[in-house]
Amino acid sequence: MKASPAFADLPLRAVFFDLDGTLVDSAPDMAAAVNELMAQYGLEPHSLEAVRGMIGHGVEKLIERAFAAHSVSLGLNDRNASHARMNEVYGRHLTRLTALRPGADRALTAARKAGMRSGVVTNKPEGFSRIVLAHFGLLNELDVVIGGDAGYLKKPAPDMLLAACQACDCSSAHAVMVGDSLADVGAARAAGMRSIIVRGGYAELAAEALGADCVVDSLDQLEPVFLRSKRVV
Repeated sequence: MKASPAFADLPLRAVFFDLDGTLVDSAPDMAAAVNELMAQYGLEPHSLEAVRGMIGHGVEKLIERAFAAHSVSLGLNDRNASHARMNEVYGRHLTRLTALRPGADRALTAARKAGMRSGVVTNKPEGFSRIVLAHFGLLNELDVVIGGDAGYLKKPAPDMLLAACQACDCSSAHAVMVGDSLADVGAARAAGMRSIIVRGGYAELAAEALGADCVVDSLDQLEPVFLRSKRVV
């Protein structure tokens, strides 16, 4: 674990997790859905690793990148139609191949043990997110779930994180965002909260290059971070 010197003394009241690439590895299901969509347009499938590199900033951006990789640029009407098709297809692929990342359930338990509120803040549609979280028995462990279709600007804008803080009745200065991408770090910084990056997610850059306050090798390393925090009463 690598952390800035001030991070160890950070008082925490809430922790917010990204979903895809952080709590779950959903890339296999996303790849299956993307390739089913590509087949509908007569295009060749993408490899799993290629789709991993396309994930980030929501489903719309994923579709845009998938078509762009085939040098296909869709007009507005075609984009809207492809988004609707992707939502229908992915809705059938939410939990077939998706797996929890190691330590995900223990990280949520550790937050509770430390007296912290917890939530998921993701650019993924909220309904889909809740289905995935419920499938793995995590939904009831969370105080708030905010998805990319909840009416707020998506990460890296701070809006969803600020809404999560309000829902958990805590200041952003006493909250931390746990994610895997530059969008997570950017949203946290814009919201005035600290950030933790978990290695092995979907970011194209190395974990240390994302600018987080702390980098962990796995979610298992979060328990001591939470427990030693000087919590605000």
